[in-house]
Amino acid sequence: MKPIHIFRPGRHTPTAGAALSFSEADLAAAAAAYDPAVHEAPIVVGHPRGDAPAYGWVSRLSFAEGDLLAEPSQVDPAFAELVADGRFKKVSASFYTPDSPTNPKPGAYYLRHVGFLGAQPPAIKGLRPVEFGEEPDAGVVEFSDWADQAQAGLWRRMREFLIAQFGLDKAEQVAPAWMVDALQEEAVRESIEKPPAPGTSPALAYAEGGDPVKTKTTEELQAELAAAQAQLAADQAKLAADQAAFAEQQAQGQRAQQRREAEEFAEGLVQAGQLPPAQRDVVVGLLATMPTATVIEFGEGDARTEKSASQVLREFLQALPKAVDFQERAGGRTQELPEGATAQQIRDAAVQFQEVERAAGREISFELAVQRVTAEQAKA
Repeated sequence: MKPIHIFRPGRHTPTAGAALSFSEADLAAAAAAYDPAVHEAPIVVGHPRGDAPAYGWVSRLSFAEGDLLAEPSQVDPAFAELVADGRFKKVSASFYTPDSPTNPKPGAYYLRHVGFLGAQPPAIKGLRPVEFGEEPDAGVVEFSDWADQAQAGLWRRMREFLIAQFGLDKAEQVAPAWMVDALQEEAVRESIEKPPAPGTSPALAYAEGGDPVKTKTTEELQAELAAAQAQLAADQAKLAADQAAFAEQQAQGQRAQQRREAEEFAEGLVQAGQLPPAQRDVVVGLLATMPTATVIEFGEGDARTEKSASQVLREFLQALPKAVDFQERAGGRTQELPEGATAQQIRDAAVQFQEVERAAGREISFELAVQRVTAEQAKA
């Protein structure tokens, strides 16, 4: 990865203590002393505690043309994406002093960590984009404008007091809004990273667009998840009910169509004289309720055929001989109608036809009897 510009010669004021002067020789010595095998400086965010996570490591320090450069390695991809998006543009370095008892290599400044900052400005201006800072320990110097983020609330109240007493312009001179906001942001970040107190649920951080970081407890997230799962179950139940209603609607349509076809078929048999009118409803009931998927097999081997039960019944009924004969009757012939018969003559012939059918054990309606005698007259 591209080296990070973390420091430069000059007189700089650390977070705690008096200003210190750093010569090019001091920084060259710091670069030469750095040894990852002895102490590998982590890449961190803001001012972390000792147990804060590392988002990468410094594999090498170099000094050239007045700049101290750190070569990063093993950088967390998600953190690298945040840096690329501009969430952390500046850096500030933390060093062990040459005489620090915790210095891995006494006698020269030794890099302790490189800290990335968000809105918080670095103490050393003019470094190429990226920010660093760290909590001060004994024998450690770091370069960040503010270390104790507990001051955030105090400074905000101070700014509000100055605005009320002296106006916005004076307040901006003493406590600029950007400075107070930076402190507040860092305080929020630290409150998120700190371990939760015993018996409490940890707060999880999230961001929405450009809004400030917000937090939700695991209980809140679990409640939202449960609500989403309940809504999903309700949606699935409604979908199943809608699908069942649609299937039933289709089935009703199919049953209605099957009944209409059965009625038409039975009426055709009656008109052809193959089915007594009294048996019409029986045939309609059979064909309308017979499962269409029921299959009957005929023959064996190559001669084997399959037909639906409905088709078999239809073919059987269509093959029946006429059940009503207009010519010969059990007691003789029906009355023949003369050409241009009157209504009375047609009525008398129909009544006679009913009586002949009744004597043969068949009951037909007067309307059907009229149809039969008039049809016979047309054939003559």
